[in-house]
Amino acid sequence: MDSRQLRYFLAVVENGSVTRAAEVLYVAQPALSQSLRALEGELGVELFRRVPRGMELTDAGAALLGPARQVLQSSRRADEIVRGIATLENGWLDVASPPDLAVEPLASLVAQFRAQYPGVWVNLMDPGPNAGVETLLRTARCEVGIDYLPADDDKLSTRVLGRRRLLLGLPAEALHTQTATFPIDRLSELPLIAGPRGTAVRDEVERACAQHGFSPNVAVEVEHEHNVYLLVEAGAGAAFLTDSEARRAERRGVRVMRTEPELGHDYGVVFRSGPLSPAAAAFAALATGSAPGERHA
Repeated sequence: MDSRQLRYFLAVVENGSVTRAAEVLYVAQPALSQSLRALEGELGVELFRRVPRGMELTDAGAALLGPARQVLQSSRRADEIVRGIATLENGWLDVASPPDLAVEPLASLVAQFRAQYPGVWVNLMDPGPNAGVETLLRTARCEVGIDYLPADDDKLSTRVLGRRRLLLGLPAEALHTQTATFPIDRLSELPLIAGPRGTAVRDEVERACAQHGFSPNVAVEVEHEHNVYLLVEAGAGAAFLTDSEARRAERRGVRVMRTEPELGHDYGVVFRSGPLSPAAAAFAALATGSAPGERHA
């Protein structure tokens, strides 16, 4: 098994067919097919099954995905050192983040990183509603991310960068009370708009309500929580908003209140296990204010 075979294997996975993978790689289709057959022969398993839409991974193929990406990353890291990319005159950096943290703090961190290392290409990755930053780290899709903490995987290294406060946004006509805060134990009175279970805000709200002996009344569930304040403005229900979302919501007439107790969660840098590439190590050092290569538990 060599890195070329693994690169061809991943290209077929990512493009869905041998034909499209060959076009992307600029290789002849028969050569790519022969390489895949040779890889399957070495491993003694079938990696793909043919379906009407192209190629579909077998269980064995799915098991190879993570190791294949790690092998190619290790190979790429060796090439970086040999070619002098360790000096960060060029190279690339993959950083994963949920959409709300991509606005802040990730945007300013990337701006600082680019100012210091203008030759490094940066790829900002959105894990999407059905995955997560930790999933991308564990499967070697990236080496570093900005995410809510604590991390579920104790093999990942983390460093807290700050805390994101959650404020309650309500339609302007929802309440006529003049109190400055809204008690959490009254939250059951409100229809809520929330992301699915497993998202940071939804889980924080679920925990807070459970501590008061009830479950939140989620009336509208949305896959993507950003711009949820537009649903609040339209009168679909109340929702918990980050500070930046709350400011936008208030400008549109949404009533924003603090809760008692106040809700929020820490966020920070999350590192993939193992040695980091030069670009990932430099980004982590910039974010945490530590020396390049220093790790945090």
